[in-house]
Amino acid sequence: MSTAKNELTNQPVDDRGTNETEGRALLKRLRDNGFNGSDEKLAVALGRPIEEVQGWMGGAEPVDDDVVMKARGIGKERGIEVE
Repeated sequence: MSTAKNELTNQPVDDRGTNETEGRALLKRLRDNGFNGSDEKLAVALGRPIEEVQGWMGGAEPVDDDVVMKARGIGKERGIEVE
């Protein structure tokens, strides 16, 4: 991984200081623990295209504050431990 990529993944993506790597891990825990590991079910719950969810899981798409906040809210609402 290049230095520029490392710097990008360590930048906070939300007001809690969650970086992109932590946000991606949070999304994976939500998917695995709340949606039976299904990218498609997670995409529906988040209101995002499945291609975007697959991009997050594979590291190709950047994780933003909106999706991290939504994931936390869904986890809290459904009693799924994501953090």
